[in-house]
Amino acid sequence: MVKKYDKEDPFEMKMMEIPGGNIEHQALVMAEEFRDMGTTEKELMNMFSNPYYGGLYMAYAQLGKESIENIICQAYNNLNTIDRR
Repeated sequence: MVKKYDKEDPFEMKMMEIPGGNIEHQALVMAEEFRDMGTTEKELMNMFSNPYYGGLYMAYAQLGKESIENIICQAYNNLNTIDRR
């Protein structure tokens, strides 16, 4: 099922620049969001390096490949699990 784009959809992802923001933190938050949606590390790296994904690519262009790889590693290694015993 493919959903048509609706500019009024509150759940539609939109890129926003935050002046003076911490680009490393923004990249980590984006990585965690995609991780939580089931994106693999390899898929996410491909997304960061693809200009089609404006927000991800902006971070990639500013920080470089090695920094983005480290951020992705951090996102996937910082999984919080709840012990439900």
